[in-house]
Amino acid sequence: MAVFKTGAGRPRYDPRMMNRIGVAAASAAAIVLSLGGPTGATTAQQAIASRAYLIGNWSCTFTVGDEGGSYRTTWTPTLGGLWIKQTIDQPAQPRAQAFTAEYLVGYDERRGQWVRFGAMTTGQYFVIRMADTPEGWGWTYVGLFRNSRPPSQQYDTIFSRTSDESYRIDGPTYPDAKGMVVTEHHRCSKTG
Repeated sequence: MAVFKTGAGRPRYDPRMMNRIGVAAASAAAIVLSLGGPTGATTAQQAIASRAYLIGNWSCTFTVGDEGGSYRTTWTPTLGGLWIKQTIDQPAQPRAQAFTAEYLVGYDERRGQWVRFGAMTTGQYFVIRMADTPEGWGWTYVGLFRNSRPPSQQYDTIFSRTSDESYRIDGPTYPDAKGMVVTEHHRCSKTG
């Protein structure tokens, strides 16, 4: 604050200096406010709308190592349209039991990132961070408990939109029951 002492020792304020300080403070506040929020940030509604092509029923095939099979999946909007629910119904396969799985896919506006939470009738569950890629999403599986495996700098799984009527999923890679390292590959086509 521009304060000057008069000859009597009382404070004296310079009105021109105070005006300049006021203008500078208002300018600084305007700049800070314009930088404060991401004006062009994607909202959850916009992010979910960008994946509207998924809504509907899909028929999928998969391979894991030298084994494979098929399943059905349905994507539906849920929870006020801020999430997409994916339900997977896989019938019994030659070497795998039947199961149902449900996943919720959502967009975290504050972080500008996608999340996916899922559980299966086999007892398995997954927490997945997802990032936008030019073709779809890159998935990173997140552990809920201490893990000795160091975090990877690469995606565990790649979800690629090949058209409005098809997508593919490549990954994750892991050791199977026999100790062989295998990678999952899924191909899905829209049925309605």
